[in-house]
Amino acid sequence: MRKSLILGSVLLALAACQPTAEEPEPAAAASDQPAAASESAAVPASDAPAATVSEPVPAAPPGALPAAAGTVLASQETNWQGVVAEVTEFRRKGNTLTAKVRLRNQGSEKIQSEVNYKEVYLMDLGAGKKYEVLQDEKGAYIADLRSGWNDRWYGDLEPGQSHTMWVKFPAPPAEVKSVTLQVPGVPPLEDLAIQDS
Repeated sequence: MRKSLILGSVLLALAACQPTAEEPEPAAAASDQPAAASESAAVPASDAPAATVSEPVPAAPPGALPAAAGTVLASQETNWQGVVAEVTEFRRKGNTLTAKVRLRNQGSEKIQSEVNYKEVYLMDLGAGKKYEVLQDEKGAYIADLRSGWNDRWYGDLEPGQSHTMWVKFPAPPAEVKSVTLQVPGVPPLEDLAIQDS
């Protein structure tokens, strides 16, 4: 009798320790929440959907370039399809003025361009004076020349390619602060401010 009472008590105690199928285990329920939280925390920011905000892009002023392209003092479309002429330097130093003009092909086809320095000049409209490209004692123009030539530059420009020409002129007097640059195939680049150094 005593043995059966002890055995019955032990069985009751064991039954009380076992969770019933209907009762959820509190430990398991508690562990599910942190797991869900840690899963969302573990998603890298790059995988999260990015918020899209559609903002209008400000229009660039005519003739302006992206910052990566460098300083442009003036620009003009040219007669060569897709090619833009950009003045990147216009500097007076001593008795000479150096002009640098970058020809940039922003079209989709290869373009051949040619500049004959006989047709390049500066014009001081206020004084009515024309300044032609300087020449050396042999008559060669002091400018970016095509190999084998003493009066011109020409070359092919692939799409996205550019070429910077440089040209030397006699410097206008110090009181002249701006002039017009004429390059064949390019509309006049007017009122270019002279940089003094």
